[in-house]
Amino acid sequence: MRPLLSSAFVRNLRHGRAVAAALACLCAALPLRAQSDGGGFVTPFTSVFISAGKLLMDVSALNPRFERPDLLALNPPQRTGFDAISNDGYSIGIGGYTPVGRVLLGGEWHYSDIGEESSSFGKTNRLETNYAMATVGFAAFTGWRWTFYPFLGIGVGNVTLTLRDRNGVPQAPLTSDPSFDQIVLSGADVAKLSGSYVMVQPGLGFDYLALRQNADHMGFVLGLRFSSAISPNRTTWTYGGRSVFGAPDVAPSGVMLRVVFGIGGFRLVQ
Repeated sequence: MRPLLSSAFVRNLRHGRAVAAALACLCAALPLRAQSDGGGFVTPFTSVFISAGKLLMDVSALNPRFERPDLLALNPPQRTGFDAISNDGYSIGIGGYTPVGRVLLGGEWHYSDIGEESSSFGKTNRLETNYAMATVGFAAFTGWRWTFYPFLGIGVGNVTLTLRDRNGVPQAPLTSDPSFDQIVLSGADVAKLSGSYVMVQPGLGFDYLALRQNADHMGFVLGLRFSSAISPNRTTWTYGGRSVFGAPDVAPSGVMLRVVFGIGGFRLVQ
């Protein structure tokens, strides 16, 4: 069962506040531009938003390390005791952008809880991820209250795998770099592995600025963002401050659809 708000989510959200503060400073420092340049092009509005949606994780290399049918062939038979992890979870984030002509410069931070699996052997495994990225968009089509834009995000992410065993015991400090399989079979009461990856995210966005009346220049932003997650490099893992050998590649992948809600606006030329 997945709790709505985990303690790890709260800790990650604190890191995200720095991104939110930077976005707020960006929007405050850069003047909101006029809506029309007189040549037919309508300058996009500035926006700061929160988003919610679904994220897919590539766990195709991770789950076989929990299943390990080869261990059953040993005498006596062995097993890891961990169940396979789901490949999807909810995702929430914060972000924003400001226009420079047709170019939309911004940034985003996202957190996703892929969930926790509990086995009949008294073991649980939990997978979470968060990433931050800078974004560059292009206002391909604009109107007085809407913007349609392709964008590209580039950043870095962190994935956390937490293994728990109710019958496990605390482990002595490591004296050498462990392998991933050694950690899974160690019998530790708690083992937390941290991985890092590079995120490349091309996508399309549509934002609508809802104004109470035409004379207003600030309002609520409603939008949709469709994107694809690409991780060009393998995930690198650490455990107890040491590198992990033979660890599987685990990172976001596939398409994502997010709903956007925020505030935005522009300043009309007098």
